[in-house]
Amino acid sequence: MSYRSEDELLQLEAKAFDSQIEERLAAGFVPDLRRAGVCNYFYNNSWRHPEYVRLDFGEQLELICTSLQRFGSSVAGNMQVLEVGCGPGHMSLELARKGYDVTGLDLSEKCIDTAMKVAEDDPWQTDRGTLKYVRGDFLKDSTFEDGSFDAVIFIGALHHFPNQDDVARQVKRVLRKKGLVLVHEPTRDRMNRGNAAFIHLLRLLLSQGNGFFQDVQIPANQEEYGMQVDSIYKEMRYEEESGEKKQSVNDNEAGFTEMITALNNQFEQVHFQERYAFFHELIGGLRYSEEKNKAMAWYLRSADAELCRLGVLQPTEFFYIGQLHG
Repeated sequence: MSYRSEDELLQLEAKAFDSQIEERLAAGFVPDLRRAGVCNYFYNNSWRHPEYVRLDFGEQLELICTSLQRFGSSVAGNMQVLEVGCGPGHMSLELARKGYDVTGLDLSEKCIDTAMKVAEDDPWQTDRGTLKYVRGDFLKDSTFEDGSFDAVIFIGALHHFPNQDDVARQVKRVLRKKGLVLVHEPTRDRMNRGNAAFIHLLRLLLSQGNGFFQDVQIPANQEEYGMQVDSIYKEMRYEEESGEKKQSVNDNEAGFTEMITALNNQFEQVHFQERYAFFHELIGGLRYSEEKNKAMAWYLRSADAELCRLGVLQPTEFFYIGQLHG
């Protein structure tokens, strides 16, 4: 691959998410946790059904709000919150509905345009805190002034930054005294072949009787089984078969160790929690009846959490809270 400058990489990153949101909107996607409907465009994604949205993103929202209340130095109405990499704004919007004064930041012009439109059409506008969206680069000092926020949040965005030390220092700069950084991130670099083999087993069992969207074939021999597990291993790491990144040019630029080390170099860790290993990549693929899909999605999430807690599976996402000293 030829060398690209940082500006070129940022443009490619923005372009990837511009294209993604345009395609999703054309298929009827509504990026709103309260107004999301059934969207069969998503073949295996939590946005496929409102119940999966509630189980996945709704739980993340509850975790964020509970943490802000527990560790924040201000009540919701007085707390300035920044979400970095807000995408089409679903989490920023819901945080504003909870009473926080929220700024959503993203590189993608199309995502910011979408977020603004959804916010303008929000029937709960009068009951929410302030909400604004900014298109820009978080690492540029000109984007935000020093000490602008009480909390900075990353939800599936931090791992897109190549230099984690730069990000952590920038978070520290824009935070106020005793400010918080909250990070909910995938760590696909921790995906291992044991996890991939377990996911293969689940998919094979779920596919019997048209219960899963993929018709997973029972391997004919050990070699074929190994190839199928290897394919899932790459898929769960968001890699193409060739090894190229699947989502965007900066996807998976940072792994678990890089993120945690940079955060702990700048902040006092006040909370850390391992999360899940597989349920995000399965529940959108369920093809049972409506009620059975809901029950099975809940079960898979619960089993995932327990298997990670017991050490049977390697968690591939985490939740971190750090606080600025002083």
